[in-house]
Amino acid sequence: MTTPNELRFIARVARMYYLDNMKQPDIAKHLYISQATVSRLLKKAVAKNIVQISINEPENTFLELEEQIKNYFGLSEVVIAACEQDQEEQIFLHIGQAAAQFFSATMQQDEVIGISSWSESLLSMVNHLNHNFKISAKKIIQIQGGIGSLTVKKHAAILSSKLAKITHAETVLLPAQGIFGSTKAKTILMDDPYVKATLSQFNEITMALVGIGPISLAKLLADSGNILTKAEMNTITQKKAVGDICLHFYNNKGKPLETAIDQRIIGITLDQLKKIPRVIGVAGGKNKTDAILGALSGRLINILITDQYTAMRILQSIAPKLQIKK
Repeated sequence: MTTPNELRFIARVARMYYLDNMKQPDIAKHLYISQATVSRLLKKAVAKNIVQISINEPENTFLELEEQIKNYFGLSEVVIAACEQDQEEQIFLHIGQAAAQFFSATMQQDEVIGISSWSESLLSMVNHLNHNFKISAKKIIQIQGGIGSLTVKKHAAILSSKLAKITHAETVLLPAQGIFGSTKAKTILMDDPYVKATLSQFNEITMALVGIGPISLAKLLADSGNILTKAEMNTITQKKAVGDICLHFYNNKGKPLETAIDQRIIGITLDQLKKIPRVIGVAGGKNKTDAILGALSGRLINILITDQYTAMRILQSIAPKLQIKK
């Protein structure tokens, strides 16, 4: 049985071929899939009655909304998952499923994949991946320190290791806390050969999977033992931060905010992220909408996977500039 997420991907390929007049090799290159896969998906589009005279949008897909957000922010792709309710548990479930389908369809042979540690959306994605991968990634690299409390140490290791097992890849863990108590403590650990070895491989990454955090601490971060102090949170608020990616905070324009916290973090930087060909942000929910908008405005990600309610809030935010009715 073909799932709604698979139908969405088939319809996306059909739209690019029949309406955007893209050639199959160009579609394959754009979506990071083989030309044979493009051909197969186009045949499925006909078989599933998606392609007739025009593209019929499958039920519970949002192709037009995806196109509006994609074009406005200059993204490579936008994937919008259908959710029954605008609630956190529903959102984690459905964007995890959508992200798993997109990842499975677009991962390339021998990809080097970076994944952040503290994200329930990414955990949901990995949990929904089918284990029958026919191609292999080269490495799964943990790009954000995660060893704090036992809970987060376990979460970070399991998330990276499970993805590596599914994709038949080498696991490269970052054996360090996300946030250190002092700059001195961070400096000492930066000399650790295992930490150095992981950090040196960040420039090999071809795809990064990241969560997007709101200013209010997410549950996994709050449970981590790496809590920011009240004074630090006040500083972040005063600087008008809207969210963070890998603990690097930014404002509503996506401009990184310089804080003392950066001197205590071990992990990938926003500048390093921007050099990665595909940075996939997986996030949704009312409390993350401003953070997602900031990340999109600053081009901190180039692929967004979110839910229908968050997508509508994004559209409402940009509607005046699109000259459409809210």
